[in-house]
Amino acid sequence: MNRLTNKNTLKEILAAYDRQIRKDMGFWIKYRPSRWGDLLPEKFLRPLLTFIKTKGGKKFVVILAFLFSLVFVGVIPTLNFIWSNIFRMWWILLFIPLVYWTLAITSVYSRVLVHGAFEFSRAVLREFK
Repeated sequence: MNRLTNKNTLKEILAAYDRQIRKDMGFWIKYRPSRWGDLLPEKFLRPLLTFIKTKGGKKFVVILAFLFSLVFVGVIPTLNFIWSNIFRMWWILLFIPLVYWTLAITSVYSRVLVHGAFEFSRAVLREFK
């Protein structure tokens, strides 16, 4: 029974991933860069195309595409990763000092307790002599 449940759960997870991938692919196909010209008005499109055909225009488009790629491939996924894991990360920032202070306090008090036990045993042994 448990094995059957795991198979169904795995199928549901894979189906959810498949739906998300198809949704993302549909978005990128619908709004691919070659279709961006359709969003511009006709009187703005012709001067833009003539500007792109010049040497400076090509350089501008390449630099703009590079910056666009850096932002959407590098910066936004990184911010998304940080935001989605921020609550896990603050546990780490809380856990490290707690462990440190627990070890520090334990070592100090254990040293004090051991020192006190030795003093007590010395006092008791002096009384027995």
